[in-house]
Amino acid sequence: MIGAQPEIVFIKPKHGRKVPIPQYMRDTKEYFGEYLPEEGLRVEKTLFWIRRKQDDDIEEVSESDHPPLAINQETIDPTKNKLKKAKEETQE
Repeated sequence: MIGAQPEIVFIKPKHGRKVPIPQYMRDTKEYFGEYLPEEGLRVEKTLFWIRRKQDDDIEEVSESDHPPLAINQETIDPTKNKLKKAKEETQE
């Protein structure tokens, strides 16, 4: 599927688990450390996270129960960033 939007999920480590953040995510502007935070994180559903779920390291949870954190906010909501940039430009 060309042009398909990536699926975004909210994940948390299972109790007592330390789940490493993959290097490609640590190389982004938004650096969250080496491990998935206990409060959870909003991420693109990639093979890495699918494997972690199969290994019972993480769980997908409802965002309504937790404040959303995001790895790449532009990927998640590009219109919000465009509006923010436009607002900043008009203030200058």
